[in-house]
Amino acid sequence: MTRPLTAEDLYAIQTANDVQISPDGLRVAYVVTAMDRAAYEYRRHIWLAGTEGTGARQFTSGPNDTAPRWSPDGHWIAFLRAPAGEVKPKNAEERARGVAKAQVWVLPADGGEARQLTFLREGAGTPVWSPDGTTILFAAEVGDPDDPESADAALDGKRVPAVRTIDRLWNRVDGHGWHYERRSHLFTIPAAGGEPRQLTDGDWDDVTPAWSPDGRQIAFSSDRSDLRWRAPAGDVWVLDVSSLTPRRLTDESLHCGMPTWSPDGKSIAFVGSARRRPAGHVDLWVIATDGKSSARRLTADFVPTCGDTCIDDLRAGHGPAHLYWSTDGGRIYFLASYRGTTQIFTANPTGGEPSAVTSGDHHVYAFAMDDARQTVALAISDPLTPGDLYVQPVDEPARARRLTDVNADLFREVALAQPTAITFAGADGWQLQGWVLRPAGAAADQVTPAILQIHGGPTAMYGWSFFFEFQLLAARGYTVVYSNPRGSTGYGRDFSAAVLDDWAGKDYEDLLAGLDAAIARGGIDPDRVGVAGGSYGGYMTAWAIGHTDRFKAAVAMRLVANLATMFGTSDIGWQLTDDYFSERTPWDHLPALMDRSPAKFVANIHTPLLILHSDNDLRCPISEAEQIFTALKYQGRDVRLLRFEGQSHDLSRSGHPRSRVIRLRAIVDWFERYMSAQSGPADADTSKPTLITARTGR
Repeated sequence: MTRPLTAEDLYAIQTANDVQISPDGLRVAYVVTAMDRAAYEYRRHIWLAGTEGTGARQFTSGPNDTAPRWSPDGHWIAFLRAPAGEVKPKNAEERARGVAKAQVWVLPADGGEARQLTFLREGAGTPVWSPDGTTILFAAEVGDPDDPESADAALDGKRVPAVRTIDRLWNRVDGHGWHYERRSHLFTIPAAGGEPRQLTDGDWDDVTPAWSPDGRQIAFSSDRSDLRWRAPAGDVWVLDVSSLTPRRLTDESLHCGMPTWSPDGKSIAFVGSARRRPAGHVDLWVIATDGKSSARRLTADFVPTCGDTCIDDLRAGHGPAHLYWSTDGGRIYFLASYRGTTQIFTANPTGGEPSAVTSGDHHVYAFAMDDARQTVALAISDPLTPGDLYVQPVDEPARARRLTDVNADLFREVALAQPTAITFAGADGWQLQGWVLRPAGAAADQVTPAILQIHGGPTAMYGWSFFFEFQLLAARGYTVVYSNPRGSTGYGRDFSAAVLDDWAGKDYEDLLAGLDAAIARGGIDPDRVGVAGGSYGGYMTAWAIGHTDRFKAAVAMRLVANLATMFGTSDIGWQLTDDYFSERTPWDHLPALMDRSPAKFVANIHTPLLILHSDNDLRCPISEAEQIFTALKYQGRDVRLLRFEGQSHDLSRSGHPRSRVIRLRAIVDWFERYMSAQSGPADADTSKPTLITARTGR
């Protein structure tokens, strides 16, 4: 007998991430992430499993071990080790050695003692082995503190408020914090140990390095243009290791990432989108390393977007494209997102339509290939699987073998719901895709309340992935309706670009059309429908209840309330204006921005609204939530704000464990207060407080 899923079950969820297959294709290293409920902290360990299905075992014992990378001979694994939770150096020596930061370690692949390689003040990035296995390459941040006196005082336990001197637009980023005084540059260190060598320097960031096959050059991404502080977008560069002379290959018109060398060293594949107004669509490109020709786009007529843009609530951010060349240089393997799935595709570097390597209703969020390019290891999620590992022969998806089942114990106890895909006509008759998630075991004629969920982005997509929040709502008796309106990725560049200069226009019509299509199928009480969404989805939630009273309750998370204030307060506010609203600045186009801002329509909001927002959200600042809360409370409307202390924009996916569970409980409780799935609409309890602060810290 199974039981319904609860919010507290989030503590038991584990995910398998960052899959890396050994050069000989016989073993897979991966990271298992779990929550330590007693400590309210995440634990990350590296595990090993045989590709023939032999038992998985925990390989490292550190509290926070990530980014395993095999040496070329398969005898060693380099990885990053960081402390768990928040650790502060106790003295200047500890600070200089980076005790609170992630550092590169190495460990024999057959077991033994791990050895720390780097001791950098700001830590080190993902390790990259040289082709001969003697050297490890990585990116690391460098730079002196803006206010050294304040930084030094903290070592003595004193609180001396810092004074920041900021002179550029690109000065902070959500989840990372202030970075204006630091730059990312490239380093190498002997794999046997020694002092790191800094390879690059300057007032720019150098990231995602990759060795050439002969080990004499390094490709990387860097924006050294005059536009880097207004509209940052990396170019592909090549560095000669002996002379440290860099060469730029691309022409500053693209935002490039993941440069990957061909086996003969004559070409580099990379993913890239337009520097300005990219609309979230990413292509696969190839460029000759001699610098004598321009980059060639291999996916001009390809509907999917390169990379993983499928949203769930168990992984922060989205996965890169994971580029791999075949041994003969005749194919390039990469991830791409298409109609609610993320799959592996392969493209010919000389041109032609890419073809799929995997298929099915699932979300491949990472993959890796052995040296012979005969075996591929995949990390896959689907609506019933938070994330597990599989292996398959490259050209035989029917022979895929599952290696892990990290949530087997939990899912023997709980009942999960399976979504049904629907197609419907949106604005202008466009054929759109959505899903209906009915409660597990619900009879076909059972009528339930429903929640319309709206994804963020807008350049992202819902799909065939596990979504804990949706499963929780279904477990409480709600039907969850979700879809990909125009502006979503995975349906072609024109589809994702259709939302440019038209937020809350036809995309809003698409969302309501998807809801109406779900209701028309039957089994939904049209008088008990709620709406919820985060980020752009929070924006659309606030917009919807300012333009219709059909929703009985709403939950807006990390919302955008005012496009004019976002310009100057968000870490990417001016880019949002440049890319989505044709550079309509608040001082020249205030009426136009306000016409598309939910804050303008607060007088029309009568739907009970719960706002969930993090006070350290740099993407959608807390002031966005406060504008809506204050305006509604001033009018005496039914509104409540949960303010999560110390959390970022990614609260729902990577925030403090307790905060994430409180958030889930709050969502369910709010909807049950106004549209109970068990007994019909509930009376509002006006005795409850209207402002709650979740003091969790990290």
